[in-house]
Amino acid sequence: MRDYHVYHYSFKEHIRYFSEAVLLILLVSYLFYHSLFAVLLLIPFYPIFLKIKARQLLQQQKQELCQQFKEAIFSVAAALNAGYSVENAWREAMGEMTQMYGENALMVQELRHMLAHLSMNVPLEELLEDFAQRSDMEDVSSFCQVFFFAKRSGGDFIGIIRATADRIGKKIELQHQLAADLAARRLESQIMNIVPLVILLYLNLTSPGYFDILYGNISGICIMSVCLLVYLAAYALAERMLQQIMAM
Repeated sequence: MRDYHVYHYSFKEHIRYFSEAVLLILLVSYLFYHSLFAVLLLIPFYPIFLKIKARQLLQQQKQELCQQFKEAIFSVAAALNAGYSVENAWREAMGEMTQMYGENALMVQELRHMLAHLSMNVPLEELLEDFAQRSDMEDVSSFCQVFFFAKRSGGDFIGIIRATADRIGKKIELQHQLAADLAARRLESQIMNIVPLVILLYLNLTSPGYFDILYGNISGICIMSVCLLVYLAAYALAERMLQQIMAM
């Protein structure tokens, strides 16, 4: 099953992000160096570009999985309350999740995997623990611990599961509110990242020769290289600040 610690690009994503990287390399080569030779020097940064994209896509994937997991455990709690056994409750949850998100949704794939192994007499606790390790999400680990305790203690199993689902649901709702607030900050950051490139492009197109002193000579290449490094450092700092806020 999927390892959520590592993002695996699909073929279409490889094509998409390769095209984006090529356009970005061409743009940077033109704006900062006016040289096709710079393209060759910047090509080795393509793996770094993919790594940055993978980190962003992993974050989006975990947010999507977390939301779907919340819906799944609510479905499980409702099925348990209706009198279903534990295993059948997960089957009911998969049916509802398929209707809500489609057959290819992350949580639907996980539930399908669990049910296939349940039919082979693999304990549900073992399957949930495996999911918790692969997803690397605190909410999943917390639910697994409570689920194990509730099933073994023989107490108010349904009440414990529902209370846990409510707690995780409230936490996820707070995270969604924070994500919505951060979306505006991320948009501002993206605009600030684009502005320097737009200014350079505008001056190059509307005032030919304005930056000629910075191109085609050692001192100009050094100055533009420093400017590029400062720009990349500012971009990295903005991304790091946003990631730290989201991790809180």
